Amino acid sequence: MLRCALLCAVLGLLRAQPFCPQACKCVVRDAAQCSGGSVAHIAALGLPTNLTHILLFRMGQGVLQNHSFSGMTVLQRLMLSDSHVSDIAPGTFNDLIKLKTLKLSRNKITHLSGSLLDKMVLLEQLFLDHNALKGIDQNMFQKLVNLQELYLNQNQLVFLPANLFTNLGKLKLLDLSGNNLTHLPKGLLGAQRKLEKLLLHSNQLSSVDSGLLDPLSALKELHLDRNHLRSIAPGAFDRLGNLNSLTLSRNRLQSLPPALFLHSSSLTWLTLFENPLEELPDVLFGEMAGLRELWLNGTQLRTLPAAAFRNLSGLRVLGVTRNPRLGALPGDVLRGLDHLRHVSLCHNRLRALPRALFRNLSSLETVQLEHNQLEALPGDLFEALPQLRQILLGRNPWLCDCGLWPFLQWLRRHPTLLGGDQPPRCGGPEPRAGLEFRDVVQGDPWCPDPRGPPPTQNSLEAPAASLLPNSSPSWPWVQLVATGERPDHSLYWGLYFLLLVAQAVVTGIIVFAMIKIGRIFRALIRERLLFG
Repeated sequence: MLRCALLCAVLGLLRAQPFCPQACKCVVRDAAQCSGGSVAHIAALGLPTNLTHILLFRMGQGVLQNHSFSGMTVLQRLMLSDSHVSDIAPGTFNDLIKLKTLKLSRNKITHLSGSLLDKMVLLEQLFLDHNALKGIDQNMFQKLVNLQELYLNQNQLVFLPANLFTNLGKLKLLDLSGNNLTHLPKGLLGAQRKLEKLLLHSNQLSSVDSGLLDPLSALKELHLDRNHLRSIAPGAFDRLGNLNSLTLSRNRLQSLPPALFLHSSSLTWLTLFENPLEELPDVLFGEMAGLRELWLNGTQLRTLPAAAFRNLSGLRVLGVTRNPRLGALPGDVLRGLDHLRHVSLCHNRLRALPRALFRNLSSLETVQLEHNQLEALPGDLFEALPQLRQILLGRNPWLCDCGLWPFLQWLRRHPTLLGGDQPPRCGGPEPRAGLEFRDVVQGDPWCPDPRGPPPTQNSLEAPAASLLPNSSPSWPWVQLVATGERPDHSLYWGLYFLLLVAQAVVTGIIVFAMIKIGRIFRALIRERLLFG
């Protein structure tokens, strides 16, 4: 009796377990994972029709047949990726009425029937990425009213019909990156009011037209980098009030419309680097308290507007690097960046820095100035920066004369701030050419102190004249002493002789007047004696 009961229990457990084909693994209940075999013979695997999850990968080349998934009316996830699917018969997915995820990534699909997905009204995720699609039927997605994520990236798409996404009102993510798109038709994104992430990078788009993005009021991420953008319409991003990430790097933008980001107050990530920008408008950014990092490297900028970053009060990192024409910066270009911690100005053509460039940047920790054309720096350039930890000065043609001496004296008081694998060296004059700053500041003073007596000829080599406007006020006197020249006092001597002449004339007039007065008195005395 007991044996009969045990046998019935075992038979009941066996019936409860779903059948798993020999070439598959069924680790999770109602799910099967299969690999190998031919795409055209999926039906031959004998997969149970009550499965809810199927993963097929590394299948042999072939065409998906109409009967491949017949009867699988409860299937929710179908993933057929990394195989050699070349085509799909029009009725292949007709029984998959409860499917929520369809993944056909990394195959060799070149064409899809316009009615292929019509029965999948519950579909939420569709992956068609990494295929060879060159076009999409305008009716392909008309029945997918519940679709939330659509991946069309890494195909060969050149054109998209204007009404392709008309019924995708619940779409939250759209990935069109890595295609050959040159233009997006007007109205393409008109129904995507819930879209949060739009990826358009790595295409051949040449412009962002007016009104194209206006319906995307919920958009948070927009990727436009690595295209061929030459123009962006004024106000193109004005309606994107929730946008927090925007990438425009690696395009062909030579200019930007004024006030382009004036209404982008929610941005926390913005990239503009590697564009051939020749200038920036005086007003480009609105109030972006959340923007933490900004890079402007790889441009053709010659300078920056004085108020370029004035509204970026929350900026922590600013990089203006690898700009081969950037030769000067306004003195107040960093004003208002009270939270700025790291500034990179390396690999430019800067020849001088304004004395007030870093003034009041109380949070500044790191300054990178290597690979420029700097010959000298103001002695008080880095004064009053309590958080300063490191300055990088290597690969500059430093002119170690008296024009640089005030800065070297400051560096002597703050030796731990000098960092980098390439220490700064003197480019001249002799005999200091080639010496590291550390060696120069540790030696005996070779530049005169204007408060003391001038040095002897042996203690000072004649330095080349400094070309920077921010050199020490005592520099003219020092230069004359260093070169052995005497100041020209001819003007003062001329004034002195003129004063002597004037004094002699006045004295002569007074003497002449005294003589006249004396004669008059004599005549009066004689007359009184004769007629007295």
